[in-house]
Amino acid sequence: MEIIANPHSGKNKGMDIVQQVKSYLDGRNIPYTVHLTREQGHGQYLARELCRQGADTIVAIGGDGTFHEALNGMDFTRSRLGFIPAGRGNDYATGTGISCNPLEALAPIVARIPADTDFIQVGKARCLNVGGTGLDVAVLEHTAHKKNSISYATSLVHCLLKFDPYPIQVELEGQTRNFTCVMAAVCNGTQFGGGMQLCPPARNNDGLIDLMVICKPRGIPTIAIMPGFVKGKHLGKSYTTHLRCTSVKIKTPAPIQLDGEIYRNLNFDTRIVPGGCRTFATRLEKE
Repeated sequence: MEIIANPHSGKNKGMDIVQQVKSYLDGRNIPYTVHLTREQGHGQYLARELCRQGADTIVAIGGDGTFHEALNGMDFTRSRLGFIPAGRGNDYATGTGISCNPLEALAPIVARIPADTDFIQVGKARCLNVGGTGLDVAVLEHTAHKKNSISYATSLVHCLLKFDPYPIQVELEGQTRNFTCVMAAVCNGTQFGGGMQLCPPARNNDGLIDLMVICKPRGIPTIAIMPGFVKGKHLGKSYTTHLRCTSVKIKTPAPIQLDGEIYRNLNFDTRIVPGGCRTFATRLEKE
């Protein structure tokens, strides 16, 4: 077993979880090697090299950013990828049923209970959880250098007071639709931003992308809808468009984010890859 771990994830608690995992594996005489990430992009490099070297099982320990890097380095014809949450928000894990208890998350990996889930292909990049453009990117940029002093929700309020909606064009199933949006997102998981319920109906094994477009509500300030938005109560509202599809292209003048990582020169041209992520069950019992 090859382990890719971000020691600084979860407010620098990543190493505590690595030690728990090591103790678990040592107690069962399971061979492993731990590879610590040193900088942004290192997790992708490690996953790619470990696959090239013939690793059968790779386990990512960290937050959604670490999962994103590992996913983008994987050769799924050679290896399976397991996930052990060790981040602050753990949005992908929480939204898809992976236990945030590291030993519970590790158990089905050790038992080698396979599962195949989807990911979203965005140009040459892969997205595991949520990809978006608009307000979410503004919030990420605002929090980029304040990870220990400001929450996503606090930054969201700050950005909402200054954010101007902008036009996007959505190409879906041969039709083009125009929106003036606050944000647009493609979802494989249900939540982002440390528990904000962006798309509760989304599933990572249904072969579909859930497209969410949030526009400026009429007659009330956008900030007034935030309490409901956080709880997923924006679905069905007049300012929300929710569509399911296998591919969608969004033309936007703004950067995009994939799993919380900002991309500035990537077309927001997406398609679902059904069962493309060869991973492990979320619990010991088979469904």
